[in-house]
Amino acid sequence: MASQLVIISGPPHAGKSATAAALCERYDRMLHIEMAALRELLRMGLLRPSDASPEAESQRRLFIAAACDMARRFLDAGYGVVIDDLITEEQLPYYKEQLAGLEAIAHFVVLLPQLDAVRERAPGDQRAAREDVRLETLYGEFGMWRGVSVIDPGDLAPELVADRVMALAAQGEALL
Repeated sequence: MASQLVIISGPPHAGKSATAAALCERYDRMLHIEMAALRELLRMGLLRPSDASPEAESQRRLFIAAACDMARRFLDAGYGVVIDDLITEEQLPYYKEQLAGLEAIAHFVVLLPQLDAVRERAPGDQRAAREDVRLETLYGEFGMWRGVSVIDPGDLAPELVADRVMALAAQGEALL
């Protein structure tokens, strides 16, 4: 899988990180850029991903640029890269902009399990009514997105979801 980029998106608790980790375990020389972990590197001034302020939008773009720069560097060195992030339809153009001219093949897949499954995976502190409304809203946005490859992981193990991701990529159905 060297010199290929796979970007995995979906609502919170869809299995993005587990699927990305399963993909990375299959190949030599793989980099997993977990955007949630990248955001945690910012110690002061981190804005919530759900914040709609101009400052938060600027920060989101900065994180996307940093992730894409890191991906480019590793791809250029012959590594495969998997990025997992909660990317909305409005944010995907930022990724495309940052990856313009990329010589590697880039794939984009959305994981979209059933809403009840996503709710069950949420930690207890995130099952509050306000978080549930946010989750439902995001889930609805992903459900209405057209023109992207979508996988319902159901109860499949991450390794089997990774199989589905790679099958879409091999068929050319998940090109970014």
